[in-house]
Amino acid sequence: MQKSIYYAIAISVFFFANTSFGFGPFNSKPYLTPTPSPTNSIFVNWNTEVEESTIVAYGLTSSLDDTVRIPGITTYHHVKLNGLVPGSEYFYKVLPGGDVKNFTTFPTHSDTIFFIAFGDTRSDSVAHQSVINRMAAYKSAFIMHSGDLVYSGSTTSDWRKFFNIEDTLLQIKHFLPAIGNHESPYWPYDTLFALPDSEDYYSVNYANIHCIILNTQIDLYGAQRDWLINDLAVASSDTTIDWIIVNFHRPPYSSGGHGSQTDVRDAWCPLFEQYGVDLVFTGHDHDYERTMPINGVVYIVTGGGGAPLYAVGTSPWTAYSEKTYHFCLVRIVGKTLLLQAIKPDGTVFDSLYIDATGIDDKASPNKNKEVIFSPNPFSRGLNLRYSLPARQMVSIKIYDSTGKIVKTILDGFSETGMHRFHWSGENNSGNPVNSGIYFLVFKHNNHKSIFKIVRINL
Repeated sequence: MQKSIYYAIAISVFFFANTSFGFGPFNSKPYLTPTPSPTNSIFVNWNTEVEESTIVAYGLTSSLDDTVRIPGITTYHHVKLNGLVPGSEYFYKVLPGGDVKNFTTFPTHSDTIFFIAFGDTRSDSVAHQSVINRMAAYKSAFIMHSGDLVYSGSTTSDWRKFFNIEDTLLQIKHFLPAIGNHESPYWPYDTLFALPDSEDYYSVNYANIHCIILNTQIDLYGAQRDWLINDLAVASSDTTIDWIIVNFHRPPYSSGGHGSQTDVRDAWCPLFEQYGVDLVFTGHDHDYERTMPINGVVYIVTGGGGAPLYAVGTSPWTAYSEKTYHFCLVRIVGKTLLLQAIKPDGTVFDSLYIDATGIDDKASPNKNKEVIFSPNPFSRGLNLRYSLPARQMVSIKIYDSTGKIVKTILDGFSETGMHRFHWSGENNSGNPVNSGIYFLVFKHNNHKSIFKIVRINL
């Protein structure tokens, strides 16, 4: 058959294993990463210890009717296959001597979508392998990694271990990694992965999901933030997108050892709220923590992929937290989302269900709220209003960004009907609080809601 012309790229720089950085070529099985248009193309990546040719045979059947060959020889191989059919299974093989594997291109539409998010695989190979073994038992279209793939980004043996553990999945699943601090000095990461856009931060669509991968190890403002604003504006105005999901390393909300990364919170969280982001995955703290919706956004720390575990506490925003190895399995059916946090033994220890059906304005942070408050930001005071269908216990408390109680507005029984309160911005000692971000936590019966409020002292 006559071959079509396909675009392919390869990195042909050779690094010696005994350099001062300790990073050099090594053998790996192929691993798949998305292109800017993953419905009709894909990156096939692999590494060889010695310079070899870059050849991939592929096709819609195991007979592999098409072949891409890049002139020359290299140790770090990246091939982009173009002209593929959306939502279709393909077979491929790295030549010479590779095994026949399969992948499925991203669909334009899908009734049911499964994907996995996890992070901080790092240093404990046994724990890492136990997480991967359990992940392999579940159907998933792609895998998000929230960073710290390895302990040292400049150590060849760490990368070899990572790919040896994950190769059973990464040969057949699209891999969407984020850069963590342990990937430093970062050029080995950039050498190993072909990714969309700038590669250090990028986005892709999978049916009705818009996935954004960010980099907390570089300037949070500047070019990256400008790119993020533009990307969010496009995604939030796209009527075919029902879910915006973000993935990066350092968490803006965390009760673990590293704690909340307030620089990330200040730089990006207002944008997530403005443009209707639904779910944010992070790592860095080696534990699991899920927040209550914070102005419409749920934040999840999923750092239990294999790094030494950290103790984790609770904060005003915490819905659930636990020190455990785990991963997150997400199922999306139209405008409904089910997340399950799963341990290596298969135990589902936390879950989240979001039903976005019937919500017309997903970008509005005040939709369907039990508490109405204004103005926000405020300077002279904050007016609060809520209504109850029956007499019940109610708690309204204000916390600062570290999780300390600033003001208890109400903690007791509240009668049926409409109630109004005014908080003039003083703490429990009667002193005015400083300008900054605070959290209003509203509890009644067994229900809890959390809202971010901003004090500005003029």
